[in-house]
Amino acid sequence: MPTLYIIGNGFDLEHNLKTSYWDFRNYLMKYADGFLTELENMYSLSPNSRESALYQYLWKSFEFQLSQADDDQIFDLSSSIVSQLGLEMGLMGIEDTMDDYWENQYNFVLDMNSYIKKWVRQVRLTKAKPRKQVLISNQTDYFLTFNYTNVLERIYNIPCDQILHIHGGLTPYCQDEPVIGHGNAAKIKELRNQAKAAEAEFDEANTSIYNALADYYERTFKNTALYINVHLKFFKKLYDVDNVVIIGQSLGDVDLPYLRIVKNKVKADAIWEIYYYKPSERDELMEAVKSIRIVEDNIKLYQADIFWDIT
Repeated sequence: MPTLYIIGNGFDLEHNLKTSYWDFRNYLMKYADGFLTELENMYSLSPNSRESALYQYLWKSFEFQLSQADDDQIFDLSSSIVSQLGLEMGLMGIEDTMDDYWENQYNFVLDMNSYIKKWVRQVRLTKAKPRKQVLISNQTDYFLTFNYTNVLERIYNIPCDQILHIHGGLTPYCQDEPVIGHGNAAKIKELRNQAKAAEAEFDEANTSIYNALADYYERTFKNTALYINVHLKFFKKLYDVDNVVIIGQSLGDVDLPYLRIVKNKVKADAIWEIYYYKPSERDELMEAVKSIRIVEDNIKLYQADIFWDIT
């Protein structure tokens, strides 16, 4: 029976690749500092903030934090702009003006995925070497990777048709463009509802800002249902998988829809082997897998160090 390997960024880091979110920030700081400044300002993190704060509150779990912009600061800015306009007729007729302003302010985020692609292209694999014997030239197992790099194809010589880069990757190994984003659809829906409520009160300023924030979050939204549907053919291959191995993956909320489709496609009694790097991660990973209703007896947790067998 084949095994399914679910691979996260910890896998690439184990191969000494600079692929953390912080490495992405360093790339932006060097090649797109204007974009970086605008992005961090959305989260009240200026370039002068201490690096520890920047890491802890944005870049440690970047995709999750994308949907956690500093709304209070943005609303304060909106109120300040409205007061500076000095409208004699109050807030009537202000919406178009405000819409244009927010479009100019937040349009920068449309460049996010293009920077991701440029960043991944400059990650060099020349010094990476295999760390797991059973993966070398593996043509029997399946691989669901959340990584953009081609470590599986180039370092382990695994056929492309055994691999799904669920968030895209680089040609010629993957035809889907790299994407990054959060999965907080509820936040977008809440903001749209608030915009409608403000519109009903003829509050054009707040109608504009609620819609502007929703637009920002939509531009950083990762539609997991869409990606699953597009790649359903791969997931259907997993019907006879009796072993799922998860390595280098934190299993955040944005990842759980992919685990659910895997759980529904593999054998019902499949064993789930999960490898963690820090003892503090063990319980979090266990709870994440249990949340998709995997039988606890079928969950095995191990220290990640024992996964690797090539030094």
